[in-house]
This record gives sequence, structure tokens and C-alpha cells, in this order.
Amino acid sequence: MLDIQNLTLKYGQSQILNDMCLTTKAGEVTAVMGTNGVGKTSLLKAISGRHPYVDGTITLQGQVINHLSPFDAAKAGIAYVPQGREVFPLMTVVENLETGFACLDKSDHKVPDHIYDLFPVLHDMAARRGGDLSGGQQQQL
Repeated sequence: MLDIQNLTLKYGQSQILNDMCLTTKAGEVTAVMGTNGVGKTSLLKAISGRHPYVDGTITLQGQVINHLSPFDAAKAGIAYVPQGREVFPLMTVVENLETGFACLDKSDHKVPDHIYDLFPVLHDMAARRGGDLSGGQQQQL
């Protein structure tokens, strides 16, 4: 499903990832673990188009997706959700979810049922403002 080969990433002169490889398969859960500062977030940012990398190949479902913009990564189904509760506090749950549809035609702006299947509490709270949700609910959103 996702294959990363020889990924090298730098911040200025500091090399964060050096010739890193990772292969994931559909239907499996993969965890990226490590202490602070070893490049976990940088890896996710590179995959989602939020940070450039020096070298390497990223393949998603057999298609090379090197150096996608965040917009194109989202269209390919890749999202980066940063740690924390970054929601729009005055917008409803539905409005918060719809912000992720900016790259789609207006007719496709309905929240898909499978989102609510994954996060049923969001369905129950659809009309509630994001800022009024509990911390755990905001993380789901």
C-alpha cells in the first residue's frame, strides 16, 4: 500500500532521515515509534507533502507520488493530522469536516458515511461547535 525507499530529509544542514525505508501493507497496522527528535513527524510531513525531502521514492498503491503538494497529497487520500486539537472552534463539526473538501467539487461536499462509521461521536455531535467538544472529541474531529 505505502512503500518508502531510501528517504533522506534535511532541515537546513541537519540530516533528519538518512536512507530510510518503510513498507506497509493493506489491512495491517503500522506504528512509527521513537524518542523525540528522531524524525517521526518529519517522515509524516514528507509523505503528506508538507516538507520537501532530498532523495528517495514514495509509492502509494503502486504509484510513485514523489514530492506531492499538500493539496495533491490530500487528493490522493493522504492527510497529516498534527498532534493537538486544531479545530475551528466556532464552526460546527460538519463545517470543520467540510473544510477538508476544499479540493473537491461543491457537489461532493457531503460528509461520507464512512467518516461517521469510524467516528460515531462526530455524527452525534454534528451540529455542535468544535470548541464545545471534549478534548477527545476534538482529536477525533
